[in-house]
Amino acid sequence: MIRQKSDIIVASLLLIFCAIMIKASFDIRDLGFQGLGPETWPRALLIILAGLSAIYLVTSLRGNAVGTIAVKHAEGGSSGISRYTNAAWCFVLFFIFLGTLEYFGMLIGGICFVFLLLTALGERSPRYLLIHAVVATIAVGVMWSIFTYSLRVILPSGSLFSFV
Repeated sequence: MIRQKSDIIVASLLLIFCAIMIKASFDIRDLGFQGLGPETWPRALLIILAGLSAIYLVTSLRGNAVGTIAVKHAEGGSSGISRYTNAAWCFVLFFIFLGTLEYFGMLIGGICFVFLLLTALGERSPRYLLIHAVVATIAVGVMWSIFTYSLRVILPSGSLFSFV
């Protein structure tokens, strides 16, 4: 019961924060550059965050039983250093990603990082490995395309595929 009340409070505070920031995004000064206005990306991200916060609030108000079971399992589960296994996987894989970024580049390195992270934290059956590969390829490919072609950000290409 206490968990449900704190979830409602956090979701409400997130919605208030999003509303304040969306209102503040209308005050961002336009510097006259071509393309999208400077308020576009912050406002888009805030709208997505507000939508997710609204979903969080609705599920908190309904008293999500699945979340309660997951919380009880997480609270009564492991103790000691094994509680931090997932966080350790995230940090180790991220530092490996950073270390190999110069060699693999952003696209290949990002796909490998997301695939390995999904595999380390999730199921490892052949079906899920295929799902992890598809999710990693689509997610990183779309983000790479947005940064490369829409935002004109030069991402590291890596020495593996540099033909110069």
